[in-house]
Amino acid sequence: MIKRNIFRSAAILTLFALFTSSCINNDKSVGSGFAPGEYQLKIETATFDIPVQMKMADSLQTIYSGAVIVGGHKDDVLGETSAFGAFEIVPSTTDNSFGDNPQVNYIKFAMAVGNKVVLKEADASIPQNIYIYRLRKTIDSTQAYNNSFSSSDYDPTPLNQPTIYTGGDSVVCKLSTAFANELLSATQQERDSIEIFLKRFKGLVITTDPLPGSINGGRFNIITPESIYIIMSYKHKESAKSIDKDSLLLYYSTSKRGHVNTFKHSSKSLESTNPQNDIYIEGLAGIKPYIDFTQVKTLMQNWATANSVNLSRVIISRAELRFPFDYPGDYKGFSVYPNQVFLAKRELNTTSKNVLYQPLVDVNYSGSGGTIDKSNLVYSLNITSYLQSILKGTADAASMKTWLLPLSSQSNYYTGAVSYFVDNGTYFKGKLNGNAKVRKPQLVLTYAVLP
Repeated sequence: MIKRNIFRSAAILTLFALFTSSCINNDKSVGSGFAPGEYQLKIETATFDIPVQMKMADSLQTIYSGAVIVGGHKDDVLGETSAFGAFEIVPSTTDNSFGDNPQVNYIKFAMAVGNKVVLKEADASIPQNIYIYRLRKTIDSTQAYNNSFSSSDYDPTPLNQPTIYTGGDSVVCKLSTAFANELLSATQQERDSIEIFLKRFKGLVITTDPLPGSINGGRFNIITPESIYIIMSYKHKESAKSIDKDSLLLYYSTSKRGHVNTFKHSSKSLESTNPQNDIYIEGLAGIKPYIDFTQVKTLMQNWATANSVNLSRVIISRAELRFPFDYPGDYKGFSVYPNQVFLAKRELNTTSKNVLYQPLVDVNYSGSGGTIDKSNLVYSLNITSYLQSILKGTADAASMKTWLLPLSSQSNYYTGAVSYFVDNGTYFKGKLNGNAKVRKPQLVLTYAVLP
């Protein structure tokens, strides 16, 4: 995560006032004769064709993401992508007493859909069948990735009849009486402890059907765990009072309880070490541009040898990484592209002990910082510091293997600090120019060589 603070306006105004408060004539020739010729640096440029590959973003972290993602999308090029969410659900009170002979009146599952991700407007209201399953596998911090769960980790029989969802604000469906009776069979020990309760009732899974046949498109539904709950009504007797009574039980989920998303992509068939025409940047755990900067370093070493340049004496003024793309046909085509991309490395997080994709801290995120340039049809990144560390040999091995990933940011309302992180919850479909195109991925170097 990268943070920045911007407090430059006052300083700029102060300097402006100083320079405009009086008239000063400057003789710019003063001192020009004191610099020996050998210390006058010549600024030059060089352009390198970057060997971009395409690789899947496997092991993308999806646990505790703050969202349960459910849905799917079909595409002629990228194939089929699906997402299902697994989450814990716990009783709202830990001291339930079910009374004598409890019998179910009804049990309902409900959730609010906070956001919907579609690549075309018409898909916002397509029908999707929602299914709720019982989870067989415990959610814990070691199961952190998009490939941590599979269909074998939940019971194959849904707890509900297919519930048609057409993109509204919420989904409500009836669950099976058998599942309700199982909840009512929880022991006193299970009712008194959430952790013991979760050993038996591990959680639920939400899935949808893919679009039928050859129909393309789809929708991903973004659900906050706090909006998921189960309501159960049951009747029972209180023997001491000899009365019948109806009671309600509430089960709920939160972002602090375990939840994890699973993504499946068929775009793995597009992986390539040298994509010629098109390079795709797909959302979620899909196909991404990949650059091995050990290859870039070799390119620069070969260039230096051919041009009699001592790389150890090179001072980089600016190193700009460019990913051009073609006009998508109309302005609406840009809506499926990520707004900002960034170089990220995959490494072990020392705190969580999980492998994470982390934005490179040495890459300059100010200015455009990988923001899409729709006028010039390019993504560009200032990688000056990062490339200098590579040439000096100070970059670690993980930092040399980079993915171009969609980036999200969040501003602190009070401090103005901006936090950057890899976007692992939005589906994109950007198409960049491949290595054989006229406008291909390139590194543009502005440099000088010390005498």
